[in-house]
Parts: sequence; C-alpha cells; structure tokens
Amino acid sequence: MAALYKEFTLKSPGIWPFIVSFIKANAAACADKGAPLRIIVTAEERRRTNESNRYYWGVVLRDVSEQAWVQGRQFDKDTWHTFFADLYGVKIERTLPDGRIHLTRKSTSDMTAGEFSEFLTKVQAHAANEFGVTFDGVHT
Repeated sequence: MAALYKEFTLKSPGIWPFIVSFIKANAAACADKGAPLRIIVTAEERRRTNESNRYYWGVVLRDVSEQAWVQGRQFDKDTWHTFFADLYGVKIERTLPDGRIHLTRKSTSDMTAGEFSEFLTKVQAHAANEFGVTFDGVHT
C-alpha cells in the first residue's frame, strides 16, 4: 500500500475545514498502525525566475557548449541541458497503478527558486571541475 500523502496550500481560510477533516479521518488509523501522521508547515516557495532561466541558458549553457570538449566533441546547449538535468535535476518518484515505482525528472521550469539555485550551482561546479569551463557572465 502506498504511503499516505496529501498537501494543502493555505490560500484562504476556507481550506481549514478540509485540513481538519483529513486529519480527523486519518490520524487515529495511522497511529494505530504505528505510522502516525507527520505534519509539516512551510511557506510556499516561488518558482524559479525567468531571469535565472535566462542566465542558465544565456551564460551557463552557452559557456559550457562553447568551452567543454568530451572525447574530441562539443555539444549544443540542448544536449548539455539534458545531461545536467538528468544528473542534477529534482527527481520525482511516482507509484504506478500496478505498483511499480517510476522515477522521473521535474522540469527545470517547475523548480522552485531554491531548487533551481541548487541545480545551477551543481551544474557550474561540475562544468568547471570536469571540463575546465569558466563563467564570466558576459554575453558575446
């Protein structure tokens, strides 16, 4: 059986009855099974900005595609994006109806600002350390 998981976004006070109802309907049964509910409260984080995306494509991927060589070959920005997104992108685990676990990658356009910032840092570190790429931030 899949783990119990439910998110609520508190955009208005009208959501409170749904939250209370959900907790009342599940708390006792989960506790009786030895798996009590865990409640996490956090501020909703905004999605990554268009400016950070422009920097990623216009500076980071540009510099990688222009400077990095792998076994005598260079690759375009789209290929590097696929490579880095697969390597460092946020992974989402989904349980399929037949019980199999499917791991997929969250689109960079759906990443939060924090997730994208961490992703960008890993991409730049990898490109610098593995391929000697330098980032000057100047568009040519």
